[in-house]
Amino acid sequence: MIEMGDLSDAELAKLTEWTRGAFDAAVAAGYVVPPWRPSAGMHDALAGYYRAGLTPSEGAEALFATRQ
Repeated sequence: MIEMGDLSDAELAKLTEWTRGAFDAAVAAGYVVPPWRPSAGMHDALAGYYRAGLTPSEGAEALFATRQ
């Protein structure tokens, strides 16, 4: 897990930008409808997807889409 205190300012800015992109992708895909606020657990999951190299769209799908 990424600890926010372990990130440089530049890394934190990249993660923040990536997370915003993931939330924008989630809204565009219809996974969530504003106003909506993610839980701390969702932020942690997205940080993990970022670290794994997923794109914001892939992160949104991994977090919100149901698989059958």
